[in-house]
This record gives sequence, structure tokens and C-alpha cells, in this order.
Amino acid sequence: MPQNIGQTRCVLLRHTLPNGDSHLDWMIEVDHGPLVSFRLALGVNPLADQRFQAERIGDHRREYLDYQGPISGGRGGVVRIANAIVTVIETGADRLELLIDGRTVMGRAADGQNWQFAPGDSG
Repeated sequence: MPQNIGQTRCVLLRHTLPNGDSHLDWMIEVDHGPLVSFRLALGVNPLADQRFQAERIGDHRREYLDYQGPISGGRGGVVRIANAIVTVIETGADRLELLIDGRTVMGRAADGQNWQFAPGDSG
């Protein structure tokens, strides 16, 4: 069931794997539980880009809102690229609507894992 969450935090981390490959992890606080998380290609900035694709990955612990450093189990490390206060307008299993820096961004799941984000109109 969709829900309106209100103002919350998000973080964009560069995740470097042990083999040297990197991608971005975008994590959004939508309630008091784990962070809703997406994998993005390097160079994508969900806080500024108008349209982008994302891969929904497993929820992450809330500690990642502030954490930088090595990841347990030899899974590489993360460095914070950006963080922001966002307003979660609506969230559901296949929909995420955010207000980021005065603009509405709508995310929709194509198949549960692959998401498309684009400008939206919350009104």
C-alpha cells in the first residue's frame, strides 16, 4: 500500500569492489527501517539528473547514511559522494515519488528490479 513519508535523508555512495570496479549506491530513508537502495552507473547523480535508470538492490542498514569505509566480508568499500534531505511524497512496491531540491522525481519499476526515474508532477 502506498504511503506518504515526508522529509527524510538519502545518501549517494561510490562502492568500489575488491577487483577495482565501481558503481554508485543510492540509499533513501523511507521509514525507520532499512534504507531503500538502488545501484546506479558511475556518473549518474539522482540529486540532479532529470532522467536515469537504477537497479533496485537489497535494503541496506541505516548506518550507511553516515558510514564511509571498508565493507565487511571483503566486499570492497564505500565513499560518500553526496547526501541530501529529500521529501518522500509516496512510496510503494513499484513506485517512488520524491521531492529533491524543489523538483519532483518519479521512479517506477519496470519489473521490480529495474527502475526508471524521470521528472514528475506531484500535483
